[in-house]
Amino acid sequence: MSHYYFTIASLPHLTYDMENLPSIDNFLEICEENISKDDFNLIRSAVINDLEKDRVKNSILSSWYNWERNLRNKLVELRAKKKKEDPEKYKKSNPELLIDDRAVREAFEHESPLTAEDILNWDRWSYLEELELGHYFDTGKLLIYYLKLQLLWRKESFNKEKGTNNFNEIIEKISTEDFSHDEESIA
Repeated sequence: MSHYYFTIASLPHLTYDMENLPSIDNFLEICEENISKDDFNLIRSAVINDLEKDRVKNSILSSWYNWERNLRNKLVELRAKKKKEDPEKYKKSNPELLIDDRAVREAFEHESPLTAEDILNWDRWSYLEELELGHYFDTGKLLIYYLKLQLLWRKESFNKEKGTNNFNEIIEKISTEDFSHDEESIA
């Protein structure tokens, strides 16, 4: 197991509600310069929402992907129940983990999609913190740091003002389109 005291000590501390996020590219540059090529390739391969990665050789990534699939499967169950459909046709194959689904239920019941996503992201953050226990100056710490950084940037992309502006632009575009049909093109 590789120990990366200097690399990890040089990284800014991440918190869920921090405002000035470190750059993902800068983090990857630091890793590429200071850790082994194999560890760097492992870290770079970690994509926070890649649910297609079934078999990974790293226990942290395996735990993360299994946990995330279970979280999403819990959402599928709630949505399918609401629509009176069979959830099994939508669920991802995954070993069943005992996860506390209070956050999933709370997010599902919330009217605001932004707030619901924040509830789920906070639950994701909490799970990453659990995974981090016992990892201080090793590859696992860097891997979890990278997943957390991706989560923070994802969260940052959900901007209420920007979303409202995009919504208003779409409505404006729709309201100015001409939906009349030329009779010749219909025939």
